[in-house]
Amino acid sequence: MKLLIFDLDGTIADTKRSVCDAVNITMEHFSKPSVTPDDVERAMGNGALMLIRRLLPKADRENEELVRTVFEFYDKTYDDTCMNAPLYDGMLDTLKELKARGYTLAVLSNKQDRYVKKMMDAYFDAGMLAISQGQRADLPAKPDPTVPLMIAEKLGFLPSDCAFIGDSDVDVLTAKNAGMVGVACAWGYRPEEVLAANSPEFLIHYPRELLNIFN
Repeated sequence: MKLLIFDLDGTIADTKRSVCDAVNITMEHFSKPSVTPDDVERAMGNGALMLIRRLLPKADRENEELVRTVFEFYDKTYDDTCMNAPLYDGMLDTLKELKARGYTLAVLSNKQDRYVKKMMDAYFDAGMLAISQGQRADLPAKPDPTVPLMIAEKLGFLPSDCAFIGDSDVDVLTAKNAGMVGVACAWGYRPEEVLAANSPEFLIHYPRELLNIFN
């Protein structure tokens, strides 16, 4: 492997609280029931629009105009809470060591693109990540392989040169769909049995285990 592409939420940083805070500000604004961090954890993984759809009361989920309106409010509100998302223990040192070993590092998230870039610019020195890419209206979301393959091509790598690292079944499927090695992270937001059921090449429990795989 030469290029390591990382998910963000539940993989690099624990973003659940920051998302929950913004969701509850949004729900209060629209007089909808509040949600818990566990509710948010179950709803994450397929982008912010789907997150809002899943967290609205069941009767509202098919009201496309309402879902879009609530999402747009949340999309602005998250700017105030997004940095309340600490890196997982050992993640920064692990990424620095992988970089020192000669690996090219990138981030691909289903989180809104501007927030991915804002967070990565805050957490990492310039040059640590070759690309930080989030969800945009003109690009398909994971597990579609289009964007990870675009990243690999832009950086000059074949899919067989790449690994995709993330905490969800969506990430494991992204790796499979793109023809990349899949590394499932059990410290994130999906149960280990869900990750194992999707047959990743590796299943790890701590960030520093990446150094045993990519030595």
